[in-house]
Order: sequence, then C-alpha cells, then structure tokens
Amino acid sequence: MRTSLEESMCDLFAECLDIETVSATDDFFDVGGHSLLAAEVVARISTEFNVNLKLRDFFRNPTVAHVCELIAEQDGAVLGERA
Repeated sequence: MRTSLEESMCDLFAECLDIETVSATDDFFDVGGHSLLAAEVVARISTEFNVNLKLRDFFRNPTVAHVCELIAEQDGAVLGERA
C-alpha cells in the first residue's frame, strides 16, 4: 500500500518525465530521466515538500520509494531535534 507521500512523489516524477505513470520502484533514469531533469525534480521536491534533498542523494537513490525514505529520515531528524 502506498502512502500519500509516495502517491504525490509518483505524480511529480511522472509530470517531470512527461509520462503517464511512475511506480514507487521505477528508477528515474530507466524511465527517461537524465541529469537536467533530476536537478529539476530535486528542486521541486525540496520546494514542494520543504525538505533538503541533495542532488547526489537523488542520484544514489533514484526511485520514489528511496526518496520517500530520505524524506522520512529528515522528518525523523527534525522531530528528534525538536523533542
């Protein structure tokens, strides 16, 4: 079962790639992505989800599922800092 974050992220990937759908396990680069689109996706993710995603982390983890994990890790770190 996908989370709302995964659904939103799949939509964002698909929109940037100009394709109909992207699954949580599709590799961004295998479904048509390239470095310039990756930079655009990272910028949009950072802005729309208010996170600090680095381009190098995206290149190492180019699937929706992995990006969502990175975001969750950041959320956990932020929550830990606030506590």
